[in-house]
Amino acid sequence: MPDTPPAPGILWGIYEKPVDTILSFPDLFRGSAYPLLPSPRMQASQLPYPFQKGDPLSPGVLASYAAMIQHEGIEHAFVFDEHGTFLEKLTGERTRIQFGHRDLFTLTHTIFIHNHPRGYSFSLADLETACVFEMRSMMVVSGKGLHILMPPIKDEYFSRKLLRDIVRCYRIRSSAQSLSQHFEPNDGVWYFIAADLGLRFWKMRIS
Repeated sequence: MPDTPPAPGILWGIYEKPVDTILSFPDLFRGSAYPLLPSPRMQASQLPYPFQKGDPLSPGVLASYAAMIQHEGIEHAFVFDEHGTFLEKLTGERTRIQFGHRDLFTLTHTIFIHNHPRGYSFSLADLETACVFEMRSMMVVSGKGLHILMPPIKDEYFSRKLLRDIVRCYRIRSSAQSLSQHFEPNDGVWYFIAADLGLRFWKMRIS
């Protein structure tokens, strides 16, 4: 275990001594992406709510928006500004939401919540979108859960620089999975990526 624990709001992971690597992960987290580990079983109540006090997006408000798209057969998204004020609703297809020309100018610094009809949590494409548009938060409604990822506590928004680390960490984590896990979505990989990179992660059960 490291001598200094992660800052408040960062999910605990499993740490090892640093190793030589070309990855640009912070020194504290280097090496934690390599071992083949079971997905952690963590209750939603153990995860700290990542937004600041006073934000309009309370857990209750998020739950009401999530319930609207929870059982939809195609992807929908609600877009909020960085302060939590609702901006617009987007409608996509079975496996994606395609952005129009206007959307490309309005998604920067936003909070983005959308559903995955097939029942898995984050995709790498979700995090690429969050980083390219420098979003404040990316959220996925999946099954009976709402999953939230936010950048490290020192950063207000996702960034292209962070995207490089997320992609590298995702590839390493995915390559360490068992063969059976390659044929089905493994949501647990995001627990470890959050710990490796200091991302703020939160999960809420919805009925």
